[in-house]
Amino acid sequence: MHQHRDLLLAVLLASMMVLISPLSTISQTSQSTSAPTAPAPVASLPSVSSPAQPGLAAKDIQGLDVFGTDGRQVGKIAKVNVNGGTIKDVEVQSAGFLGFFAKTYLLPAEKLSKKGGRVEVSMTSEQARQFIK
Repeated sequence: MHQHRDLLLAVLLASMMVLISPLSTISQTSQSTSAPTAPAPVASLPSVSSPAQPGLAAKDIQGLDVFGTDGRQVGKIAKVNVNGGTIKDVEVQSAGFLGFFAKTYLLPAEKLSKKGGRVEVSMTSEQARQFIK
């Protein structure tokens, strides 16, 4: 029984290393080969702040997925920060890998809009990931 547990742990660690290894390689190559470029134009979306959408409440967007203008998911709203009844900003949690490497982004309310059952941010997912909490 003890050997089975040790074998299971060894297999789990090996599989994590195999999956993590390509991620670090991609990160290193993208940093070393990227050339400075002009920022992409950002399409403007309606804001989610209370004056723009008076019926919107923190409970309406809590837990919703957040997507950038490029259609890629940034994460899920983990917390809505309210100041005086107005949504100030939201904390967006990325998925990470098996619960590891998850990050939290702090996005201002004026950059958000609710579209159906999700929230869109008026910037690309890469630009949104610059707002690390």
